[in-house]
Amino acid sequence: MTLGPGTSAPDFDLPAAGDGRDRLTLAELTTSGPALLAFFKMSCPVCVLSFPVWAELARRYGGWAAMAAVAQDPRAEARRWLDDLGFAAPVLDDSDGFATSRAYDLETVPALVLVGVDGKVVASSQGWDRDRANAWDAELAERSGRPSPGPLSTPDDGLPPYRPG
Repeated sequence: MTLGPGTSAPDFDLPAAGDGRDRLTLAELTTSGPALLAFFKMSCPVCVLSFPVWAELARRYGGWAAMAAVAQDPRAEARRWLDDLGFAAPVLDDSDGFATSRAYDLETVPALVLVGVDGKVVASSQGWDRDRANAWDAELAERSGRPSPGPLSTPDDGLPPYRPG
């Protein structure tokens, strides 16, 4: 289970690719606003189906919240995979022992964790759930003051309603 709301989010200092820096910390990501962390592994089928949706979250709300993909794969490989999906946010490399994933108490990927500027977890989820994906969109729209352009996933988009990670 990921850390619950109100829990202090563990800081990290991970190798990074995609924003011009070699390393990123949670403190750097939350300097000017919240951060949305998207944990994944490229070999995870549920990550493959959900990450195009999380890429859309990054496009919609990336100017309001710092987005980062936390990879359980080496960052160079993960960066190429994310580029193919159109996920433009930085990728952080947690492949050396998954210390950050463990610190966030992940049981499975994909997982999303929204961390506020105060360093506390605001919301988290694991796996794929259409209703939760749309709830993420609504929550980020409300918090950012931006209108949502519509649901992230609908019954006719070809995605299943639910898949555990």
